[in-house]
Amino acid sequence: MAVFAFLVLSIGDDLLAYSTALLDCGGSWTQFRSQLASTRNQRQFEALLQRYYPPSVVCDSVSSDPNVHSCCDHSCCTSAESEEGGRGASSTPPVAMSTESIDSCDFAYLEPSSPGSVSLDKSSSTEVVHTVENITEVSPGLCFVVTGTIQLTCERFSINLLLKNGDVALHFNPRLPQNYIVRNCRVKGCWGREEVASPLSFNLHRGQRFAVQVLVTDKEFLICVNGRHFNAFRHRLPYRKICTLEVKGDVRDVAVDQCYMECYPQLELELVRQQSPDAMAAAGPVRILPEADGKPMPYTGVLKEPFTNGRKLHLYGRVKLLPHSFYVNLQSSAYVWPHPNILFHLNPRFGSVGGRHVICRNSWQNGKWEREERSENVTDFAPGKPFHLQIACTDVSYQVSLNDKLIAEFIFRENPRLVEAVYIQGDIKVFDVVVETAY
Repeated sequence: MAVFAFLVLSIGDDLLAYSTALLDCGGSWTQFRSQLASTRNQRQFEALLQRYYPPSVVCDSVSSDPNVHSCCDHSCCTSAESEEGGRGASSTPPVAMSTESIDSCDFAYLEPSSPGSVSLDKSSSTEVVHTVENITEVSPGLCFVVTGTIQLTCERFSINLLLKNGDVALHFNPRLPQNYIVRNCRVKGCWGREEVASPLSFNLHRGQRFAVQVLVTDKEFLICVNGRHFNAFRHRLPYRKICTLEVKGDVRDVAVDQCYMECYPQLELELVRQQSPDAMAAAGPVRILPEADGKPMPYTGVLKEPFTNGRKLHLYGRVKLLPHSFYVNLQSSAYVWPHPNILFHLNPRFGSVGGRHVICRNSWQNGKWEREERSENVTDFAPGKPFHLQIACTDVSYQVSLNDKLIAEFIFRENPRLVEAVYIQGDIKVFDVVVETAY
């Protein structure tokens, strides 16, 4: 009996994992085996991480703090085989956080079946084409800029930041047939959980030049692809031990530069158009533009003047067909890093049916989210339907109207004169953004 009890206690977790995996796969033996292999790999990776990089060594490890950077109510990562042959975990438990941040990975461009798990390239996808060794003094603000040309036969390529022992702190792996980019890390030959979701659609193409910036911050890598912020990857290994950068795969004419940056990303930003109340009235409702004429998303606009009492922000857009949520930030800077203060974060969520949606409001100050306010309203938001959203600045609050109907209010927590930029991300198409002046 004692032996039986010992066996039950020893394999109880495995039995629970097996039964859960079988239920999740709907009885499919092939999917069941694949999910078990992924689960075993993730357990092995976490064990290696704890052994070689204990929490006291790893800065903000993903394994030790799963709540950080998962800024949504559902998992934003999926399973796919890493380029060098490892497999990522097939699923992770959903993590709830109060609201999405400027670097939210909630809005994914990916294929659920993850066809990238099988490499289509049998020739040079793992060939090292460029190496930078003896990298010293890796610290927050250091940026690696990798440029090159994608070959016409390219299936995938990768940019790896390696430690002295060969472990990979960052594996950046674009997969062109599937139109997504895998991010991962590797410890002693074992791959961790892959991340593939992103708010930015895939913008790498065969036969064209590419430019990838990887900025090191104290908590994560920030990645910019062809001039636009792509996503962030939380540190799982100690970034200060990075000593080598290598580029693999079907790319040529590769060059790598290193520099220190004070702000990220460095690009030309759009000025938000201003109009007087008379001009707004004369213009009438905005014309719904073709999809190709919409604003690039995520959208960042810089305000010409402070957003103060009497001014209104007008957002004309259309809800996507299968929406989860979107958000509008009024923030102190247009840059991703250093992280700006967000004076007003408006986050409609479309989880409910029947026209009732959760409208979340919050602010980001001193490096953290503050107290969230939320309400559940019947609104005019509907999949595939155009909308006109207004944020009016009064003497005490921001008032939010949808199609001229008040849906929310947010009392100031900081001086509204500090707002310098507008950031919009999520499951909407943006046609126009205009600030109506006070007179």
